[in-house]
Amino acid sequence: MENAERILDFLKFSEKLKTQKRDNLLSDGKKESVADHSWHLALMALVVHPHLEESVDLLKVFKMILIHDLPEAELGDIPFSKSVENPELKKEKDEQEKLEIEKIKNKIGGDIGKEINELWQEYKERKTKEAKFVKALDSLEADYQGILFDNISYWDDIYYSLVFIKSDKHCVHEKILQEINSEIKKRTEEKMLDIGIDVNKIKEKLNI
Repeated sequence: MENAERILDFLKFSEKLKTQKRDNLLSDGKKESVADHSWHLALMALVVHPHLEESVDLLKVFKMILIHDLPEAELGDIPFSKSVENPELKKEKDEQEKLEIEKIKNKIGGDIGKEINELWQEYKERKTKEAKFVKALDSLEADYQGILFDNISYWDDIYYSLVFIKSDKHCVHEKILQEINSEIKKRTEEKMLDIGIDVNKIKEKLNI
């Protein structure tokens, strides 16, 4: 019974990812949840990984995607633009997440608790090819979801600049990631022009 209780308690905790909202809007205008993001990220990994020049352990990738935002079940999400504007806020959340993932490890317990903790740490360190792949997709998925609602005027002003550079460093190691990044930027630029954003002025400031 103890194992069943631990599993159900863990699932009750992780269900909160369905209710924790992110800043991006879905195509119907509703805010996406952290769980929405993780599901879409997993699907993205499935269709992108065959095009990688260096293969990855797809099962490990899926596991990493499933747990990469687990601490946000308790802590919530901080939009990328907010973390850039306030690095101390991001630093504080990073510290809170380290404490939270330890609680999660103990909550589920056993080997699976240990594996969840290790996968989360690996993702955060971004040294393995799987962690680098997941991080790149994590950034790209957010970029793309950001433009799937017709009118992107809901963005924070700073994000109109950040979107052109935020994913670049995560995509440099794989051609397919660079191509997806470029295509998302192209579609983003079209959306920005639709709402009267001076894209050329932004690019001049960024020297791109």
